[in-house]
Amino acid sequence: MNRLGKRLASGLAGLVCLGALAACGGGDDVTTSTEPVEVEVGKAFSWNGFTVEDGWELNGVERSAGVDEVTTPEVKGTITNTIDDERAAIFEMVFSADGEPVARLNCSAATMVQDQSQSLICPGLSATMPEDYDAVVVQEFTRDTTSG
Repeated sequence: MNRLGKRLASGLAGLVCLGALAACGGGDDVTTSTEPVEVEVGKAFSWNGFTVEDGWELNGVERSAGVDEVTTPEVKGTITNTIDDERAAIFEMVFSADGEPVARLNCSAATMVQDQSQSLICPGLSATMPEDYDAVVVQEFTRDTTSG
């Protein structure tokens, strides 16, 4: 085989390998992106190298606020750290209707090593239980530093 033939063969072999890796996900199925992701209540999802298992729940919790009773949302489930870093989970779940947030819940779980699972809890202490929503988005938790 001449030099050009060898280069073409090597190049084609490289493309075949790249194509196989892309089709198979490169052997790394872990989603480490912190971009917002839309999820369905109760359905498994992955975000930022964490996986929340099927069966997570949104429930209303009756709380007293002075003389009034208020129902606040609370999400509970199981979360697993899927990457090789010891870290805690901290993120926000936003329930919205027609693009407008109706409830924001701060979610957290204790520090975990890779493949360790913990209880996930997202208390909506400052939110009212959303009665009508059409989307749930998981995103980075950010503090509002604009109020004084």
